[in-house]
Amino acid sequence: MTNYADYEYYTGTYKGAVIDAASFPLYARKATQKIKLHTFSRISEDNIPDEAKMCCCELAETIYKHETTDSGNIASEKVGEYSISYVDKEKIEEAYRGKCIEIIQNWLAMTGLLYRGC
Repeated sequence: MTNYADYEYYTGTYKGAVIDAASFPLYARKATQKIKLHTFSRISEDNIPDEAKMCCCELAETIYKHETTDSGNIASEKVGEYSISYVDKEKIEEAYRGKCIEIIQNWLAMTGLLYRGC
């Protein structure tokens, strides 16, 4: 499987600086797989459009941030009359999935790659 974007494209054309060179292939592979899921593998590995490459880069950054950021489980804490509230992990995951779909739709909606038939 070929990743839709490589590190040179990420740093050169996309101008990304969040993911390091050693980690990028892993997150690009995860992003590529998510894109394939939503496009039904319609993108030819021989001719990857720029929209798919850009989508891969932005999605890779989102996946990287999601997996490497430790948000903890405390949402807020009050000191006077001690009060604490916790983060709902399910809501975090739901927001993450929504963000991924938003990125894919933003880059690929006008390409015809997301067409589901009818």
